[in-house]
Amino acid sequence: MEAISGYKALVAQYGTPILDEQFKELREYANDHKIKLSGFKDYVGDIAVMKTVIDDISEIARDFPDILDDRDGIWLELDYGLGTDFATTRSGHIIHLNAGYFSDVEELQSEYNAAVAEGRFVKGTDWRAIARHEAGHVVAAIYHIDSMDIAKSVFGKKSSAAVLLEARDRLSIYSAEYEDGREIISECFSGYYSNVGNVYADDFVKQVIKEAGDFR
Repeated sequence: MEAISGYKALVAQYGTPILDEQFKELREYANDHKIKLSGFKDYVGDIAVMKTVIDDISEIARDFPDILDDRDGIWLELDYGLGTDFATTRSGHIIHLNAGYFSDVEELQSEYNAAVAEGRFVKGTDWRAIARHEAGHVVAAIYHIDSMDIAKSVFGKKSSAAVLLEARDRLSIYSAEYEDGREIISECFSGYYSNVGNVYADDFVKQVIKEAGDFR
């Protein structure tokens, strides 16, 4: 999928935005789950897709309730400037979703599958892992999780370099993207909450849940 730049280009490719009634329905659904929305009034796509994203974040919030804090809780923002990135998290709690990808879930799945096949993301995950991945960043920020420390324990390694090599092999290429290991927690959330049976992701998240409990 080529990067789609701007709202007008999106409408030209995929059609008209959602109706006011659909936007109201989506906003109320998000409010019911204590998630805030930004930029969705002119969303070009199926609101069922966004409801699924909200459901997946809400599942994670059962283990990490502070991510839905009223003041700094999760925002979902529709972003037209992410290029070929599926999503990103900014300011610790604002998840930016690529408006182009999330306009057509079949195309999104196709592109995500291609990345998984290349080993970039955790084997067995699908497009729903995108929001789970980003929620991992929010958890790390709000609960002050040190991904590298936990990863050293899970992988049984003493050095950061050894952890990154192991993560690349056992999780995904993207998990080793940064030297500080910041993507390890997110790729582990992707695997754990997608129930793909990756033992490293499972062990990692269980330790994060324990640390979050101590944090509270």
